[in-house]
Amino acid sequence: MNEQERVLKLLEEKKITAEDATRLLDALKQTEGGHANRFLKVRVYEAGHEGPRVNVTLPIALIRWGMKMVPESAKAKIEDHEVDLQVVSEALERGMTGKIVDVQDDKEGKHIEVWLE
Repeated sequence: MNEQERVLKLLEEKKITAEDATRLLDALKQTEGGHANRFLKVRVYEAGHEGPRVNVTLPIALIRWGMKMVPESAKAKIEDHEVDLQVVSEALERGMTGKIVDVQDDKEGKHIEVWLE
């Protein structure tokens, strides 16, 4: 199964949204041109605040190392927000660029974006 088929399978299984699939497919197209990610960027917005409350840029090497250290309980909490860590991990390994996570948590009034550059 190639990467495009994997993205479409995740969409079919409703593990990602159509918008997420579009972003991932676009990122796959970019990687075909030889571009590789170098940084993971995270922004967290809170309702009622102008601009991001959290704006972090981390080197990919640090993220790869850190993903190996994430406890299972933390992985479960992340996946509760419909973030598939396997997709994130594969995006890192393939050198994909673009937005890979976009979560709106209306209960807590937060919007989280994660992308690779």
